[in-house]
Amino acid sequence: MLCGGLRESREDVVWLRGISGWVLESILHFFYTGRLWLDWSRIWELTTALLQFQLEGALSLCTDFLRERMDEGSCADVLVLAETHGLVQLGQAAEEYVLTHFQKVSAEESFRAVPLVLLSRLLQKDSLCVESEMEVFRAVVSWVEDQPEDRLPSLPDLLRHVRTPLLSRSELQEALHCPLLHRSPGARGAVETVQHLPVQVLALVGGDTVDDDFMKRVPSRTVWSAQRFHRGPGLIRAIEWKCVTNIPEPARFRHCVCLLNSKLYVLGGRKYYGSLDLALQYIFLRFDVLQKKWEELPDMLRQRDYFSAVCLGGRIYVLGGSWDYSQCLNEVESYRPEENSWRMDHPLDTAVCGHAAAVLEGQIYISGGCDSHHRCLPIMCGYDPVRGCFPRAPMSVGAGRAGHAMLVLGSRLVVTGGLQPLCPGFGDQLLCEVYDPQSDSWSSFPALPRPHLSPGATVHDGRLYVVGGSSADTARDSKWVHCYDPKKGCWENLGAMPFPYTDLAVCFLPSPDPPVKINSFLNESFSTK
Repeated sequence: MLCGGLRESREDVVWLRGISGWVLESILHFFYTGRLWLDWSRIWELTTALLQFQLEGALSLCTDFLRERMDEGSCADVLVLAETHGLVQLGQAAEEYVLTHFQKVSAEESFRAVPLVLLSRLLQKDSLCVESEMEVFRAVVSWVEDQPEDRLPSLPDLLRHVRTPLLSRSELQEALHCPLLHRSPGARGAVETVQHLPVQVLALVGGDTVDDDFMKRVPSRTVWSAQRFHRGPGLIRAIEWKCVTNIPEPARFRHCVCLLNSKLYVLGGRKYYGSLDLALQYIFLRFDVLQKKWEELPDMLRQRDYFSAVCLGGRIYVLGGSWDYSQCLNEVESYRPEENSWRMDHPLDTAVCGHAAAVLEGQIYISGGCDSHHRCLPIMCGYDPVRGCFPRAPMSVGAGRAGHAMLVLGSRLVVTGGLQPLCPGFGDQLLCEVYDPQSDSWSSFPALPRPHLSPGATVHDGRLYVVGGSSADTARDSKWVHCYDPKKGCWENLGAMPFPYTDLAVCFLPSPDPPVKINSFLNESFSTK
């Protein structure tokens, strides 16, 4: 300032405005000793002055102090300071602390001073850690209520960052009773955001797992539903499960499920590890989710496991599968609910098991699988119940795939999981690929983070779910639930199943709880106000 040709170098008196005497004294003391006397009452004003005068050595002592002594009451202020002055490393540390301790931080007075842009960014982070998404909703409400006149217009946008599908029904009631929702000019949009309670829940049906003593495999009769998805520190996730019902005897695995007219259909599979047809099932069941009642329907025409089943045109189609441990099937049969009966349809071109099937734009597609000689196939074909199969471009990843899943993503089909042929034997296939029917071509897709051989798989709200299964490389069962969100472009681990099931089936079921009456909640909120 004095020697660089600036204006102050030509003045007799230089005014250092806005700087307290003790701050200047501390800076001068640092020049001669390399030390600063720091505590929480001095750190903010001193750091601001050091930033102004660009004193990097002294500033590093202040940032070290802030980083090492950060707590729930100060981390929000540290984050705001770092964001304001571009202190990248300090900002990263403060943001991580806020996200990890969000539930406690949001209750502190300093949280209410966080700027809107910064708050929006925090709410969108996957690493935000709370016991319940309701804590995020309360934090948003608390922040707006601190300066309601200025912040009410921001409420609808903030609520869009609250992951309302994770709210329980009681939490949804609390949210809908919040008077603040109806004071904002965008109240209608905010209420519509909050009322998006999931009407369907992720359900696990059957499968088998190793018993507690690791002595034998035990097929399951349980139908589990995911009640809540929890986010822990960092990337840790957990799922809260509830037993919805038990499948009528016997238990089963290597079966399929379909959801038709809000009813769950459970088809075929095995009831234990036996030999030939003694272990296979014809039994066909239907579960009314709302009434919680099971009904036994006419048996399938053929016993089978490792098959696929899809719904199309109000009918259930069962395709291929295994008759025993060496003989595959090319037979296709369909169930007509209006007639309550099964009929045989045009067979497949190839007897196959361990394949996958999906319906896209009114067309059935079949991919991969193994033939009766245990050869993994790379095939992809369309199927018509009257005309049979017509070939499409084969899969491009590996020499074949079986025990995998095929799921609809927009106007394309994603093939994921399973195993691939190696020399010798088989190995896990983590690579995924996506098929475009319009161009009859395959392209790459993000790989799975863990093996999923014979998993359950389903689609909901544009997201892909791959659940459980096992590993061909380690022969161990998997307990993980992975989800692919197109907006993020990657697979995310949502948490673990109650047990590491393999050869299971999954789907999204209508919630067995009574629906929330949104209008009545709104009326009560208005009358209370």
